[in-house]
Amino acid sequence: MRARILCLAFLVACGGTYGGKPRVATSGDSSGPKRGIEAAALPYSILDARTGHQVATEAFWQQLGDARVVCVGEDHPNPHHHWFQLEVVSHLAARKPGAKLALGMEMFQRPFQGVLDDYAAHRIDDAALLSRTGWSERWNYDWGFYRPTIAKALAAGAALLALNAPRELTKKVVRQGLESLTPDEKKQVPELNLDDKAHRAWFDDIMENMGGAHAHGGGGGMGGHKNPEPADAKPEEPKAEEPPAGMPSADRVYTVQVIWDESMADGAAKWLAANPSGYLVLLAGNGHCHDSAIVNRIKRRGIPQVVSVHPVLDMDGRVAEALAKPMNDYLVVLELPADVKAQMEKEEAEGE
Repeated sequence: MRARILCLAFLVACGGTYGGKPRVATSGDSSGPKRGIEAAALPYSILDARTGHQVATEAFWQQLGDARVVCVGEDHPNPHHHWFQLEVVSHLAARKPGAKLALGMEMFQRPFQGVLDDYAAHRIDDAALLSRTGWSERWNYDWGFYRPTIAKALAAGAALLALNAPRELTKKVVRQGLESLTPDEKKQVPELNLDDKAHRAWFDDIMENMGGAHAHGGGGGMGGHKNPEPADAKPEEPKAEEPPAGMPSADRVYTVQVIWDESMADGAAKWLAANPSGYLVLLAGNGHCHDSAIVNRIKRRGIPQVVSVHPVLDMDGRVAEALAKPMNDYLVVLELPADVKAQMEKEEAEGE
């Protein structure tokens, strides 16, 4: 049960849910899923997330073209979201030929930047990339969901950025707290804002909806990350109003969530500072790619031109839910065929 709660916490708030378990990449086969994300294309419309007004498609692309950072969220197992990320990279590369582009990714942790550099320079192949970055252990979603977008970015001359915090660091923080870090480990932690009330309220609401206060033991956040706390973690001495023995405290879980957001914001801002005429497309889970998460943390670092995009399937009241509590600049409403939508809603109802 405990393992189930931990996994649920990671999947729901950042990665969301789509068709059950994520597909697992088992090799460096560049063919990806049998259908490929290109086949996951859907008709879509654009909404201003703050007002609900529909936005002309050309105006939307113009706004993205004027930004220095475009953060495109995803539910990690959802191929339609990955297709739209490919659409963003394709459109911006065509609109801004010759401009320096970076593709920043939550999916790769900072210690593996050199591996991404080698892959971008065609010194290694897919299999080596996946092995050397620990893809199946540290991310575990189908490589075929990401490869077409990475290939499109590389064809446009993009740099690839490993933006996420190392698992070894977040594991230690969630088990022992920030105060346990050595001086060398502290150097890996960017400037943290742990006092953002809007972000903490969002986080607490997500955790509460997943099962009350004890759901804070969800292992450090949200989004398909591997659990930073091992299953055999030594139980701590229980105290009043603390989670059950062996479960991380809410504050430590939240700290790890902020470390993820700040690490991605920090890496993006540093690349932009080094490339004043460049722009960056950032791929991250929807729980990271919103106002009080990555977006405002990049702005705090002196980059105001940040746009966030939240793809959402038009089913089960998801669009209304996103508009009721707006956290992004734009919603991309993906329109499923009627028969597919009905089948998905039936399967989800049966699974509840």
